[in-house]
Amino acid sequence: MNIRKANERDGLDLVRLMLQLWPDAPEDELTMEVRLGMRSGKMHYFIAETDEPVGFCQLSFRHDYVPGATSSPTAFLEGIYVVETARQQDVASRLVEAASVFARSKGCDELASDTEVENDGSQRFHERIGFREVERTVHYVKKLSRE
Repeated sequence: MNIRKANERDGLDLVRLMLQLWPDAPEDELTMEVRLGMRSGKMHYFIAETDEPVGFCQLSFRHDYVPGATSSPTAFLEGIYVVETARQQDVASRLVEAASVFARSKGCDELASDTEVENDGSQRFHERIGFREVERTVHYVKKLSRE
């Protein structure tokens, strides 16, 4: 198993993995997000591979409010995914560790993340690798009339 920082040549593999994590996301939007994120240096991807890519994590540096964080910028785990056949082999933990080492090298003291309230598996994973829960929220949207 090899974990490395992804480069632009990994774009198609990253999008393929991202579509498994976010199946409702339009492929062309993910493709553009990866391309722009890498070129701008605002998004960083780490890829796990055996003979083929089996997982990824996406890292950003947030300068705005991050719940529970006490420093800025805060490294933020935007997404992480490992294909089912490679799970239970510490692939996700190793991806987060690679992202953490990179974030630390860029001066970050904290790594933050989030997950859906009902995603118990992700919550257990985060807690197992050292994250602590800092808040829970429910978000609302109200349509405004155009009168």
